[in-house]
Amino acid sequence: MTERDRQYDIRIGDDAWIEFIDLDGRYEQAVDIDGLLGELWPLICRLETHCVAGCCGMDAFDFTREGIAAALTELDRAQLHAACAQARGALAAAAGDVFVSNTMNQIADKRVFLQLLAHLDRCLGAPQAAAAPNRR
Repeated sequence: MTERDRQYDIRIGDDAWIEFIDLDGRYEQAVDIDGLLGELWPLICRLETHCVAGCCGMDAFDFTREGIAAALTELDRAQLHAACAQARGALAAAAGDVFVSNTMNQIADKRVFLQLLAHLDRCLGAPQAAAAPNRR
């Protein structure tokens, strides 16, 4: 795929993307999720490194594993892990299948936001697993 083919996808790694799901005819159904992301905002705000969301939407954020690791400096990983679980539950239970985040300047299918939160959750948990001693 070319970069143009990926223009609406969310980059989460060198060759890893969360693919855009077409919203044709569903824009009016969008549910605002900014309030549902709660305690994740300190992390999300630190990921806004490429530009500003008001200009570039999701392209303003560095959702790569490395970007997330860099953003975790001085943040409580356990608290963010709990916040991520809470946000995932809130989004999963939210009515509608199209979400909008005015803060992130993004409208997307519910599944896209849930995949993004699952990715954040995996990244929050990865260093702890890597730090665990090998036991045989």
